[in-house]
Amino acid sequence: MSTDIYQQRASVFFEQYESVTSEQVHAFWLAELNKRDRGVALDVGAGSGRDAKFLAEKGWQVIAVEPSDNLRQLACESATISQVDSTASYHPISWYADSLPALASVKALNQRYDLVLLSAVLMHLSPIEQYQSLTNLSELLIPGGLLVMTLRHGVFTDGRVSYPVDVDALLTLSAALNLKLLLQSQLVTDQLGRNDVRWQTIVLTKD
Repeated sequence: MSTDIYQQRASVFFEQYESVTSEQVHAFWLAELNKRDRGVALDVGAGSGRDAKFLAEKGWQVIAVEPSDNLRQLACESATISQVDSTASYHPISWYADSLPALASVKALNQRYDLVLLSAVLMHLSPIEQYQSLTNLSELLIPGGLLVMTLRHGVFTDGRVSYPVDVDALLTLSAALNLKLLLQSQLVTDQLGRNDVRWQTIVLTKD
């Protein structure tokens, strides 16, 4: 996956991502998140750090991965954690330059995760890279852990490369990897008002 456009327009994308809240973007599965004990989360393609900060403020220990150096720098500078929950223990967000499908730096940590978040990432990967990514991510989950993917349906008009995401094929592969479907949303409209874009959320759990 090329990060050139994210390097060149980092501030534009940063402002765009920060214009909507994590509560808005992830409303579909937040009830499931809130039922779970705080643990270690991996945010892949963390962008502006919005979701990493959201999880950290809930008391999760967060590893955030973003391949764009410029976007990651903006995220690091802005992701100051507010201690909003007196019952939580707070951890600084750990940032890494890494990318799917390999996630070599993340794998080198020898860490397993209670939650893996992949928000608006998979469509940047070719079909074979999508399958490779899912395989690698499944290995990083603890039994009972959650893999949450928000999937973008609709082409880009700003030069970013995208590929279709075949949800049925994705779920077939997931089952083969012992990832059980927990939640699947319908297609929903875009939070930024783009009429040609729809979103879908898939939540898997590892058996």
